[in-house]
Amino acid sequence: MIPPHGNTLVDRFLSPERSDQLQDEFDDHPEIQLDQNLYYDFLNIASGAYSPLTGFLSQNDFLKVVNDMTLEGGEPWTLPIVLDITAQKANEISPGDRVSISGPDGEMLGLLDVGEIYRYNGEEAVEQIFGTTDREHPGVEMFLDKDPFFVGGEIKAFDDADGMDADHFLKPIESRVLFNHKDWDTVVGFQTRNVPHRAHEYLQKSALEQTDGLFIQPKIGEKKAGDYANEAILSAYDTLVEDYYPENAVVLAMFSSRMWYAGPREAVFDSIVRKNYGCTHFIIGRDHAGVGDYYSDFASQDIFDRVGEMGISPLYYHYAFFCRECDGVVSEKICPHDSAVRVEPSGTKLRGMLGDGQLPDEKLMRPEVAEKILRMDDVFVSA
Repeated sequence: MIPPHGNTLVDRFLSPERSDQLQDEFDDHPEIQLDQNLYYDFLNIASGAYSPLTGFLSQNDFLKVVNDMTLEGGEPWTLPIVLDITAQKANEISPGDRVSISGPDGEMLGLLDVGEIYRYNGEEAVEQIFGTTDREHPGVEMFLDKDPFFVGGEIKAFDDADGMDADHFLKPIESRVLFNHKDWDTVVGFQTRNVPHRAHEYLQKSALEQTDGLFIQPKIGEKKAGDYANEAILSAYDTLVEDYYPENAVVLAMFSSRMWYAGPREAVFDSIVRKNYGCTHFIIGRDHAGVGDYYSDFASQDIFDRVGEMGISPLYYHYAFFCRECDGVVSEKICPHDSAVRVEPSGTKLRGMLGDGQLPDEKLMRPEVAEKILRMDDVFVSA
């Protein structure tokens, strides 16, 4: 099986016995409470989804990621996984301290051994990460709203703090065992923040033709208003996989993380995460993880030439659509007909129709999938 990024799958979960011992000391340490996004980062570090990270980034790693798209050790890495704290909290702790980490609801999660506390230049960072300082970009706004200090250091997670027993959740060690059990030597990953339309299905099945198995992993976390709600995405994919995919050819699991909307950098990061889950290939379509007009259509494919070898093979796909002349879903690469005979899978148009309670054309979305979505109370993230 493909090795994880950095060649070792990180596991920062403590044994039950050690967890009990350290939980007794929890109230003796200064405490940092995580919001939902940082909670997901904490769990993804602990489970190995962010291998080779063993904690939140040090200053040197942060600067390397922002400026060079690598960690200090040289491994490609494109998004800074950092823990921000207030000036008051920065004055309460020092390098060498042990800090208790709690979740959004105050539950005990684990500990962090403080390596360093440092300030950062947010404007310079977002220019490098997102290619813009425009606060209209949701990723820029998210990053510039962080507290003024970062704390770097290794984490330890309590054994009962993983919050990962929900339906559709797999840790990287579990997905790797599952892929082995299925005798999948090659696995293609697909990440999405949308409900599936026919073009998505086309990309996934085209990739499945080249591999033993398909790993569909919707990103389930904080998104901007108007994006699809998490349950709508999972329910829609449940229906599609059950009705239209070969049995035992697909695994559907969720990836708990915020959307960064970082376009090219997020495409590389998403590939690294899928590598840690055991995927050998990863689908990169048009405008992967993009937003608005901030990135060109294929910037998320072009960046892989700059990053270099990562140990996972990106599969590039052109824009897909239904062609009335071809009488099927095709891509720009294989269809000779002009736009007049195309039924375009516009995300904006589909959201508008579903938001109005309308069934999209079956050439755009499977009727069973659309009906499942329309039966849900909350289809979209509210403002």
